[in-house]
Amino acid sequence: MIQAVDVEKTYPDGTAALQGLNLSVERGEMLLIRGPSGAGKTTLFRLILGMERPTSGAVFIDDQRIDANNPGRVRALRRRVGVIFQNFRLIKGRTARENVEIGLRVLGVTGGHMRGRAEEYLRELDLAHRIDARVDSLSWGEQQRVAVARALAREPEIILADEPTGNLDEALSDRVLELLSRVRERGATVLVAIHSPDVLRKTALRVISLKSGRLVGDTHPPAQKERSRS
Repeated sequence: MIQAVDVEKTYPDGTAALQGLNLSVERGEMLLIRGPSGAGKTTLFRLILGMERPTSGAVFIDDQRIDANNPGRVRALRRRVGVIFQNFRLIKGRTARENVEIGLRVLGVTGGHMRGRAEEYLRELDLAHRIDARVDSLSWGEQQRVAVARALAREPEIILADEPTGNLDEALSDRVLELLSRVRERGATVLVAIHSPDVLRKTALRVISLKSGRLVGDTHPPAQKERSRS
């Protein structure tokens, strides 16, 4: 479903964010992307979203090339994608529920269905008591969970999650990963950028490793390896 072909991304200051990246992600797959700060994880997400163009190479979704110079194509793509940004991008002065509803309104979900879906995902993330609280009054971890709820409530085809558990305790981190897995089971393709070794020890998912913009590891779970041989 998602392919990066010989992707290079070099910024004007000379920073090589991605170098010769070749990656293929199947529809319905959940992929963990590990690597230290500066490894290229966020740059990869920005290329998939059409927020930036590769210096060379190409990124495809369903065999359609993502082109940042084609605004119509990028807008259509983004309706299919739920994004959990590392810096949350919540709208200050609005409540937790309103922040989730804004993402649904763009998709044409309105009225009681919109409100119900927003509240459902906030409750799933232990925010029932903060549904009507303004996000600027929430703790950092609570804001992160609102950002997760906003992405998941859209029930998108693709989820890009940039360090979604970085400010959460172990129990809430497990809850977020459980929700992402549940969305994957409904057919979504999920890419999660992570750095926590605790997450890696618990998962049986495919894990790729980036270092200095290069793909240095691609580990498949045993069950997936067996399927690829058959």
